[in-house]
Parts: sequence; C-alpha cells; structure tokens
Amino acid sequence: MDKRIFLLGVTMMAAGGLSWFYFNSNQPMATSGMTEDQTSQFYQSVAVNTGLQNITGMVAGLGFFIALISIGLKRRKKGEAGKSITQKPAQT
Repeated sequence: MDKRIFLLGVTMMAAGGLSWFYFNSNQPMATSGMTEDQTSQFYQSVAVNTGLQNITGMVAGLGFFIALISIGLKRRKKGEAGKSITQKPAQT
C-alpha cells in the first residue's frame, strides 16, 4: 500500500463529502410572491447549487477509488530489478 496515495484519496473523500454536505444544507429557498426576475434568479441559484453538489460528489467518489486502488499497490524495493531467469541447456 502506498501511504501517500492512500492519504490523497482519503483527503479527497473528506473534502468532497464535507463540501457536499455544506452545499446540501445551503439550498436556496423560494418565497411566496416572488417576481419573475426573482424566480429566474432562484432557479439559476438552484441549478448552480445542484451542479456544485454533483462536482463535490464526484470528487468524493474519485477519492474513494484512489484510496481503494492504493491499497492494492505494492512498493518496489530499490535493489530488485527483476529475477534472473536461468534456462536449461538444450538437449540433443
């Protein structure tokens, strides 16, 4: 397991998750008696907030996959370039 990549994945998961919860808790609210301009601005702010929620959810998911992949990574030792292969001499 490569610890640096694992920590990067966990950090991305935490940042994406916290940002997602922040944008989820700060949804724009509509009020009664809004004018047409206020209504269009409200829909625009809802669209921006939803887009930001989607982006932060993707960051959290990508962080999860990076952390998951880092568990399977193996560090190579500096002295090992590869195993030497010995072949049997040909029999005639």
